[in-house]
Amino acid sequence: MTTTLLISEAKVRAFSDVNESVDDSLMVNAIREAQDIVIQPIIGTKLYNALIEKIDNNSISGSYQTLVDDYIQPALVYASLYNITENVYVRTRNNGLLTPTGGENSVNVDKTMYDTKRQSVFNKQQFYSDTLSRYLNEKYNLFPELGQNTELYQFIPDYGSQYRSPIVMQRNTRAVYLNLAQRAGLPIVNSAYPSYPPPGPNKNTI
Repeated sequence: MTTTLLISEAKVRAFSDVNESVDDSLMVNAIREAQDIVIQPIIGTKLYNALIEKIDNNSISGSYQTLVDDYIQPALVYASLYNITENVYVRTRNNGLLTPTGGENSVNVDKTMYDTKRQSVFNKQQFYSDTLSRYLNEKYNLFPELGQNTELYQFIPDYGSQYRSPIVMQRNTRAVYLNLAQRAGLPIVNSAYPSYPPPGPNKNTI
């Protein structure tokens, strides 16, 4: 578990409704869990570790800086907020799991309101995670780490939510098979980009 954060506590507060009274330690833990559990499986362990190393060395720039600032951090805001909402609502204590009773001029929310809030936050997290996946699909060549071999205990980049087809082709072979399918007259469309229309029928045959 890394101690290097891809987003600061201050930025999470600035772009969400987290109150200043929320403990910094709780914020840090929520961010670290979010980037380990949500972001790492999307971008893969190789790229994740590369970003951590660049931030540690104060050398992040160019496409890597854009990736973090414009695509990873928006997803992290809501992934962190999702964790924070749980941690604020239920606390682990010596005598079990407790729900805070609220401070001065505040009341505790019921479970229904809590669930509604978390679902709203989760929906936003999913939106920005989906945007991150689409960006990596489009800009794959900018990040060589996406194509590097991965150990069994590491995550490979997961674009699974982007693909609806039962057939998924590897990048190093799909051009050949796509060409054969198109020459056979099969309409091919990338399900990651539904806005792109499929090509018209090709009368050429194999």
